[in-house]
Amino acid sequence: MAKRATGYFIFILILSLGIGCATEQAALREKKIRALQDMGVSYVHEGNLRAALGKFLEAAELDPQNPDIHHQLGLIYRGLGKYRLAVDHFKKALALRPKFPEAMNNLGTVYLILEQWDLAIKAFEGALSDLTYKTPHMAYNNLGLVYYNQGKYREAIANYKLALKNFPSFSLCYRNLGLAYEAVGDREAALDAYRQAITLSPQYTAAHLNLGELYLKLNRTAEAAEQFKRAIEPDPRSPVAEKAKRLLRSIEQQGIAH
Repeated sequence: MAKRATGYFIFILILSLGIGCATEQAALREKKIRALQDMGVSYVHEGNLRAALGKFLEAAELDPQNPDIHHQLGLIYRGLGKYRLAVDHFKKALALRPKFPEAMNNLGTVYLILEQWDLAIKAFEGALSDLTYKTPHMAYNNLGLVYYNQGKYREAIANYKLALKNFPSFSLCYRNLGLAYEAVGDREAALDAYRQAITLSPQYTAAHLNLGELYLKLNRTAEAAEQFKRAIEPDPRSPVAEKAKRLLRSIEQQGIAH
């Protein structure tokens, strides 16, 4: 009887050690996955998307059923211009977590880039249908972009306004709203929208450029020149700055800034 008891206790000890080892291994695995994700995010912030991709692919090998990892892979592939791979990973994220409005919205952005308008609208509306979505202004703005690119400017304006209702300090959306107002010929509303974008983000060079271009159309050349200068200052070598320089030179050569 004593031998049986001793054997039983040895069995329990071995079992406990096995469970302990498995738990420790699982903890180490989770720690490694988190470390890979953290390194990947750091690389993204540095703008090194290829290095970030490597880390997230390693993480996906260790945890292939993690929707957050697939979402991050979708974002990275989108940034690298690998749109089909981005779609695949956003869809995997949604298959693993059907209520994932951020992934749904980002899936829509790829369809927007690919000009697959119907799929983009479906994705953005899908994100907005989820009441847990914390940033609905992003999807409304993206819907506005779809309609703007389709030439449906009134629908674009309506969605931009919904975005701003949800997030009044959304400077990017104010610029988009300005472009849509220009498209329908409402120049005063466009001026107001561009100015609001600049008030919220004083270094928003694209909004300075758009405002300058509109001032130029209105023959308000001195105000246009001032906006072009502001578009150049933050980064004189950027595409926005290069265009602003050309327009500013045109004003100066004609001697019409007054």
